[in-house]
Amino acid sequence: MITAPNYVNEEERLKTLRSYKILDTPNEVQYDSLTQIAAEICETPISFINFVDKDRVWSKSNYGLEVTEAPRADTFCTHVIDFKNGAFVIPDATKDKRFKNNPFVLNFPNIIFYASYPITNKKGITIGNLCVVDTIPRELTKTQLNLIKVLANQAMNLLECHKNKEKNKVLEEKNKELEKFAYVAAHDLKSPLNNIYSLSCILADMYTDKLGKEGVTIVNHIISSSNNLKKLINDVLDYSKDSSILKNSCSDINILNLQNELVDLFCIDKSISLKIESDLTSIHTNYTALNQILQNLIDNAIKYNDKDTVKIKIGVNEDKEKYHFYVKDNGPGITPSKQQKIFNIFQTATSKDKYGNSGHGIGLATVKKLIQQMDGEISLESTKEIGSKFVFSFNKILK
Repeated sequence: MITAPNYVNEEERLKTLRSYKILDTPNEVQYDSLTQIAAEICETPISFINFVDKDRVWSKSNYGLEVTEAPRADTFCTHVIDFKNGAFVIPDATKDKRFKNNPFVLNFPNIIFYASYPITNKKGITIGNLCVVDTIPRELTKTQLNLIKVLANQAMNLLECHKNKEKNKVLEEKNKELEKFAYVAAHDLKSPLNNIYSLSCILADMYTDKLGKEGVTIVNHIISSSNNLKKLINDVLDYSKDSSILKNSCSDINILNLQNELVDLFCIDKSISLKIESDLTSIHTNYTALNQILQNLIDNAIKYNDKDTVKIKIGVNEDKEKYHFYVKDNGPGITPSKQQKIFNIFQTATSKDKYGNSGHGIGLATVKKLIQQMDGEISLESTKEIGSKFVFSFNKILK
């Protein structure tokens, strides 16, 4: 038996397959009708719609043989995903050096004849196939082969329709979250921030002599930070109205300047250490969105840290298409059961931060939303008592 070679862009292929969310879903009559038609047209007792996963081949529909999955290395289907010549036909597997010693040829179900057509998306990425199988040698007519192609393409159409429905569903959910977010941001963030700003201005105007030099510096810093946060909140509310702002307001961001701004904002407390590690001197992206993302992650790293010295490290690098970041802290870590939930709006890992304040569960939801608007994604790596590492990337060219 000869095992099929590795697919050239296997990582991209698997990512594409999983984007359709078809694996391990229940039987559906639309797919079952395709395998039944294929078997009847080709006069074979067995037909499958298969999807080639990392280590297995999984059947969405199986006509004539109740097998839902098999090891990828042993299947005929693995050879189809990199086959560029249309239909893949094995008239007699016992005479084919690639398959004559295959366990599915030598043992049940004793496959002798095999013909399939790849299930391929518009980008030319093959994620599976529609096949017909028999236990005796056979040949198919040109018409039969053409009809297998039609049925395989119809399976791909079903996948695309399902994906589009899922996208619409996600968009509806995001719009509902957006309404909640805008309301909470406007009332629970903007109003208290205005109060802080106003009271700080009063302190600066009326009590300069009593505050002393250090006190005045602190109050002025509060005023400056409040102004900065007010702007960020207003900008995020703008994003909730029109995500096209992202692509219309990109600029060059100096990495050292960015670090200095973040240090000025967060590191008045000498127990906080913050550093950006990068070989880059600058990046070109939306400043407000990036600032909001980093400030939320840094703020959480400080508020929920349980160490005497808070250590925060930010990493930045790039490839041809994306910028890659991480924000790493030395906090208590986040338990696995809460690692996915924390990105949902109004969800928090703990009821209160180290200052005794209750969180609204908006920060990380905002971070995720902004990154998604930048065609990016975010994930979390966290170890108990060691800390958390938020890893995210987004496109250089914002669409």
